[in-house]
Amino acid sequence: MKQILFFSIMFLASASIINSQNYWNNQVSGTNANLSSIHFCDLNNGWAVANGGVIIHTINSGNTWSSLTSGIITDLNGVFFINSQVGWAVGTGGVIIKTIDGGTSWSPQTSNTTQILYSVKFVNDTVGWVVGMNDAILRTTNGGTTWTDQTCPVLPNLMALSVLNKDTAFASGHSGSSVGRIIKTVNGGTTWISQTISSGTVYGIYFTDANKGWAVGNNGTIINTINGGTNWTTQMSNTSDNLLSVCFINDTIGWAVGMNGAMVYTEDGGTTWTVNTSGNTVNLRNIYFRNPYRGWICGNAGKIMYHRTSEEICLVTVDTISFKNRIIWERILNQGTSYYKTYKFVTGNVWDSIGFVPFVNMSEFTDYNSNPGTQSERYKISAVDSLSNESDLSPYHQTILLQISVGVPTTTMNLSWSQYLDESGVFIPSSYTIIRGTASTNLTDYYTLPSSNTLYNDLNITSQYYYRVYVNKPTPCYPSSSAKANGGPYSHAHSNMEDVESTWHIIQTIADKGFSIYPNPMKESSLINWDGSMGHNCTIIIYDITGKVVLQENINNGSYTLNRDNIKNGFYTVEVRGEKVV
Repeated sequence: MKQILFFSIMFLASASIINSQNYWNNQVSGTNANLSSIHFCDLNNGWAVANGGVIIHTINSGNTWSSLTSGIITDLNGVFFINSQVGWAVGTGGVIIKTIDGGTSWSPQTSNTTQILYSVKFVNDTVGWVVGMNDAILRTTNGGTTWTDQTCPVLPNLMALSVLNKDTAFASGHSGSSVGRIIKTVNGGTTWISQTISSGTVYGIYFTDANKGWAVGNNGTIINTINGGTNWTTQMSNTSDNLLSVCFINDTIGWAVGMNGAMVYTEDGGTTWTVNTSGNTVNLRNIYFRNPYRGWICGNAGKIMYHRTSEEICLVTVDTISFKNRIIWERILNQGTSYYKTYKFVTGNVWDSIGFVPFVNMSEFTDYNSNPGTQSERYKISAVDSLSNESDLSPYHQTILLQISVGVPTTTMNLSWSQYLDESGVFIPSSYTIIRGTASTNLTDYYTLPSSNTLYNDLNITSQYYYRVYVNKPTPCYPSSSAKANGGPYSHAHSNMEDVESTWHIIQTIADKGFSIYPNPMKESSLINWDGSMGHNCTIIIYDITGKVVLQENINNGSYTLNRDNIKNGFYTVEVRGEKVV
């Protein structure tokens, strides 16, 4: 009875949200330099720049950072990458450097200015802007081979950029110690329109579209526009620290960071801002979100912080013992989590709660109601605290479904499988590996294909084989922190197991009856043969892919010539009925 009541209470508990702003974790940058700008071109590849020409790079979402050689010793203030290879960094003395190999080497570009440059943004690999002190506004349309000077009548000192497209961009800064400035162009910078902001320097600016934007500055200032900057409204930040950078995920959820570790967060477009304790006192100088699930902050003394939406699934796999779907995640300690809820996709936006895992238990869940051999499944998890507040659902992970069919000739096994999917985009498999063996307990690596491939034809199969497909995760998953479970850590996501035993019996039956179709595929006609053991009075039936009968004839010998006639292009099933069905 207690167990029944317990689960009833859990099910009926309030579903309010654990504030997801709390889930920031420190990363080890490997430098003590003052990091001024951070940018990711995807969810794995990121760069940060600092004083003294320091550039650091990660290829795994910031789990590890490595130092790059910039070739300069001047301070760098801004960085931007258009893809994993091509990027720019800007800094003191009009410095603009570009890389085309991910940062392994850098080449200087001619800016024609000696001003301090603070921010760089590109629309694509050719069109971009750079801004800085004393009205430094530069634009390129050829990837930086040449930079053209643009001007604004009020000669502002510009600290930040927000670029929407090749025509529309915003920049923020000041025209003196107490006069803030925001400028805007809608014609690629041919003209810039200026607006005075009385609250002092505007350090950071971010627009989600041509109308909605936010800017931050001195003394905790946050201002918002809903008409493209024509009017700005002050929002209450609840901090007096200077805010240096702002970023929004969408029209409602955003962050701002600044001096002395200041961090504020909103879920309603800025109507209310909540102070989030970052646990730092260093200046946080830049914040960047790649998507709603992944964000980074950089700051002084080599500080890098990483955001994720509560606990997230690390991997889903088909368990090698139960042959049911298993969900694996890594716990975040000291967040007040009481238990986890697991969810399975139903349809549309509907997700069913399928189980609970107490925080003290191993951070994994086996879905014993799953059918890995017939359906690929998507799973999410959430974290629930002691007051029954539930976090947002995590990004989903989707299992691999392997299927096998008889090919042509019948000694060919056609393997096909669904892709492994991670909604957050962090884990994108680089390849699929087929494992094969004559015993279900002894499968070994057989063939590896690029992740763009989900088909494989195994030739000359004349005996029973078992197959699975797996993807390798470069960063293993450790359920319950560093604890191991069932042979963990987990680094492979496996599909279901398929065997050719039943298929082999079909092949043998077909072979025993001498059944053949040639040529296949058919152009004008094909000859269908079978031996006499079927009897003399047989019926041949042709079905289309929907199961509709397109041809049926009675045959009194062991062959039939199938003429194309009015049969359309497509896949068809041939059935010969005698004493037995082939």
